Amino acid sequence: MRKRCPDCLIDSVETQTFRGEKVELCLCCGGIWFERITLNRIIGAKDPQLYRGCYTDNLGMKLRLSDRRCPDCNEQMDTYYLLIDYHLEVDKCCLCGNLWVEKKSVPKVVDSTAISHALEILNKEVTSKTVVFQLLFGVPVEYNVKPRSFCWATWGLIILNTVIFLLYVFNPKAIHYVIVNFGLNPVYIEEGKKLWTFITSIFLHGSFLHLGSNMYFLWIVGQSLEDALGKVWYIILYMICGIAAGFISVIANAGSDIPSIGASGAIAGLFGMYLLWFPKASLTFMFFIYQKKIAAYWYFGIWFVLNIVQMVSGEAGVDYWAHIGGIITGLIIGLLLRQTVWEANPMLSHLAGNEAQIKR
Repeated sequence: MRKRCPDCLIDSVETQTFRGEKVELCLCCGGIWFERITLNRIIGAKDPQLYRGCYTDNLGMKLRLSDRRCPDCNEQMDTYYLLIDYHLEVDKCCLCGNLWVEKKSVPKVVDSTAISHALEILNKEVTSKTVVFQLLFGVPVEYNVKPRSFCWATWGLIILNTVIFLLYVFNPKAIHYVIVNFGLNPVYIEEGKKLWTFITSIFLHGSFLHLGSNMYFLWIVGQSLEDALGKVWYIILYMICGIAAGFISVIANAGSDIPSIGASGAIAGLFGMYLLWFPKASLTFMFFIYQKKIAAYWYFGIWFVLNIVQMVSGEAGVDYWAHIGGIITGLIIGLLLRQTVWEANPMLSHLAGNEAQIKR
């Protein structure tokens, strides 16, 4: 005998198998009536290492008396947030402890343990250690979900850039030779010469500070993107951003015979993808000696504006057009691939919505 759906108000709920467990599924709207024990088993099986016990102990704030009625006892249910910091509304029967979940919310409920764990990382507070770190090195601290495995491609790029730099940096003649022959020179490109420098220039740096800052930001954003994209596509998109940044730099600096070097354009492209795919990530920003977590899009927005201001003011020594071209390329790629990436990485989609409450 079918039970009455709390949403459709017709007898359309029948027993179905979901993730190897018996649940009550509405054949009309797709909502699921989870028994407490069953839902605990499903959540526990999804993330056994992170499982935190009965879901009812982890529900967020009780909001109100629901308009829905329990399919089992017909009592009016109560509406809760799924988690303290995840404001997805679910309905629980106060008598039997079972949960009614709309179809669109089912994946988030099943992943609730992992969501809770991710939010703990995202909502960590700054400490005296993070303040000292940023004051000493002038770079931000990241608060974001951690990669699921070791990011070989990102570390490979960091090692490759470092090794190439060390091969020539201690010899002034070698520095001159490398920059002249492998840097991206607009005049040569306009003449159709040394086109390979679109690639080689990405792996060259002018100083330890130049290398260190680039590699740090590559480490911050690269690991997250590699985890989301996979190693092959990550490397491909990294190179596309670097080449596109170089192309825009050549156009903007037409007629110049000054070579451009550095991974900044490629890494700026990663910035664009990062802020679109990880909108709840935070980076620290220093207001004199006060450290504040800000959203990634604010951080890179400030960085972008500073590049524009410095370029307009005529500050020399930095290829601002490569930075601008890189981040614009990354934003375009990010928009085109966002849905595909989120479908392949549901947790990113879960955290990107308004339900996730980020403390900054």
